[in-house]
Amino acid sequence: MSLEIDLPAGPVADRLTLWPVDDGRYGLDAVFQGASGWERCEEHEQALKAMGVQCKLLQNLDDSWSLRFGPLTAMEVGKALFAFVR
Repeated sequence: MSLEIDLPAGPVADRLTLWPVDDGRYGLDAVFQGASGWERCEEHEQALKAMGVQCKLLQNLDDSWSLRFGPLTAMEVGKALFAFVR
């Protein structure tokens, strides 16, 4: 999976969460909160899927929305973070 994403900066995620998985790779969630959380999350999901990036759209218990990526290698984590933090 290539994460060389050259998109204009989109709506900013409210929180990024990174965690290790058992095999040395990582999971990454981009969380969107508030009244516009769904729209901002969906905008990112559509752009990423159009570029072939696999992610899952999740509704959280606190009514926020997340895009979940992974498992990712350390290099892929860096590229994914760059797509959200510019």
